[in-house]
Amino acid sequence: MDIEAEVKEALRAYDRALPAYRLLCEALERELPIHLRQWGVSYVRVEARVKKRYSYELKVRSDPTRPVLDMIGVRVMAFFRRDLPQIEKMARRLLDVAEDSYIDKGELLGPESFGYRSVQFVGRTRGDGAFPDFDAGIPVEVQIRTMLEHVWAEVEHDFRYKPQAEPPTAEINRRFALTAALLEQADRNLDDIREALEG
Repeated sequence: MDIEAEVKEALRAYDRALPAYRLLCEALERELPIHLRQWGVSYVRVEARVKKRYSYELKVRSDPTRPVLDMIGVRVMAFFRRDLPQIEKMARRLLDVAEDSYIDKGELLGPESFGYRSVQFVGRTRGDGAFPDFDAGIPVEVQIRTMLEHVWAEVEHDFRYKPQAEPPTAEINRRFALTAALLEQADRNLDDIREALEG
C-alpha cells in the first residue's frame, strides 16, 4: 500500500472513531475529578482533548508504520506538588499503563537545571471500571503536573516554537530558566504553607 492510501485509510479510521473519542474525553473530565476526591486530592483541574485531524495526518505521514498513541490526551493539573504521586497512583488504578512510555521530564533535568516538568505516560482503557462504555485498549496519553508547571510549559512552548525572525537569545533562555526556578520554588512554598496550615 502506498503512503497516500495508508494516510487515507488512517483518516477514515480517525473519522469513524472520533465520536467515541469525544465521548471518552468527556468521561475522563467527568470521572477523574470524582476518583481524585476519593483519593484525597481535591485541588485539581482535568482537561482532555482529541488530537486534531490535521495533527493526526501529519503524524501518520511522518511514519505510517508507527501507531498514534496520543489520539486522546488528558492533562491532570494539581495545585500542590505533593499530590502528584497520589494522582499517578489513581491513574494507574483506572488505566493499564504502558511502562515503556513512562517519562518523568523533571528527572531529565540536571541537578542545576530548571525547565519543563511533567510526568507522562500512555494508559489504555480496560473496558470496565471507571470507563465501562468504552472498548478495552484505547490509548490515552496522560500528563500530570502542577498548575504552575502547566502555566510555565504553555507560555514557554508558545514563545519558543512560534515562528520568529530570530531564535531566542541567550538572555531570553536565561530568563526562561530563571522563571522555571522561581515557579519550582513557588510550588515548594505552596506545599510548605499547606502542610503548616493542615498541621
